Amino acid sequence: MYQHLLAPIDGSATSGRGLREAIGLAKALGARITLLHVLDVYPFFGHSGWSGQLEMELQPRRAVAQDLLASAAAQVQEAGVPVSNVLKECLEPHAGAEIVRQVKELKADVIVMGTHGRRGISRMLLGGDAMIVLRDSSVPVLLIGPSEAPGSD
Repeated sequence: MYQHLLAPIDGSATSGRGLREAIGLAKALGARITLLHVLDVYPFFGHSGWSGQLEMELQPRRAVAQDLLASAAAQVQEAGVPVSNVLKECLEPHAGAEIVRQVKELKADVIVMGTHGRRGISRMLLGGDAMIVLRDSSVPVLLIGPSEAPGSD
């Protein structure tokens, strides 16, 4: 069935829930996981891009992203699932488009990701990556919503 899962991660609790689901699914199917972190360059590109400070401002964020990927990869490896990491930088305000690009480039056959489950104005202001992925993905998407327990995500 599915042999290559793409698991976008961002360090949030819902992202962690998505990763745990991806690990369980990969174990059951004998599949591998590619972890994807999309580093949002968009807020830094404006003045920094023109002033030459972009690299200095992004370097610490890249290090944090690499640490996040390494920690998640260790969790996947501990479960005995083959894993690889991808870090992509994105100039778009939403990571969803990059997730869709990467599923094609990496030839993954399913996306497993956590979603914050925002509604209304907060979704418009804070995100909508899951909606972009659902709308534009050419492969099935498994969305893992926030926990039912208040304050846990």
